[in-house]
Amino acid sequence: MSAEPHNAEERIVGLIARHQAELHRYIVSLLPDRMMADDVLQETNLVLWRKGAEYDPAQSFLPWALTIAWYQVKAARRDAGRDRHVFDDSLVEILAAEHREADPAEGELERALEHCLRELPEKQRQLILARYEPGASVQDLALERRQTPTALSLALLRIRKALESCVERQLATP
Repeated sequence: MSAEPHNAEERIVGLIARHQAELHRYIVSLLPDRMMADDVLQETNLVLWRKGAEYDPAQSFLPWALTIAWYQVKAARRDAGRDRHVFDDSLVEILAAEHREADPAEGELERALEHCLRELPEKQRQLILARYEPGASVQDLALERRQTPTALSLALLRIRKALESCVERQLATP
């Protein structure tokens, strides 16, 4: 049971919390460094909270929040400009434009997948998440779990099919 926010500050904090995943994905898509992206997300949250009184509840929150995130990304890039691993400004502009044009259903898909991952039995969830860790391979996981790569691949296939069915059901539910 969720209570209605009592004031504008509670409302803005609720909106910020509700849209963390989208904000994080957007920022990570624009910054190559995950730690820097996490820092920018925190700065974005702070600016959103501080500017909460400027937010017009008649408008959609996410575009407003993404605009603020964009300015925070630009500020972080400016501050890190001496680092040779920072994306060129024109590339960041292209990535931001592509994100703005992205299918809004993508967020629904990700929410459905997150829901379905939570619904998996613990061992299956751990296995599928372990498989998609950076640098993980079926060979390494099979050795670690004392299974053949074929047996592990079949188990992963079954988990993926279960996730696919669950996601389709979630997306079909109004």
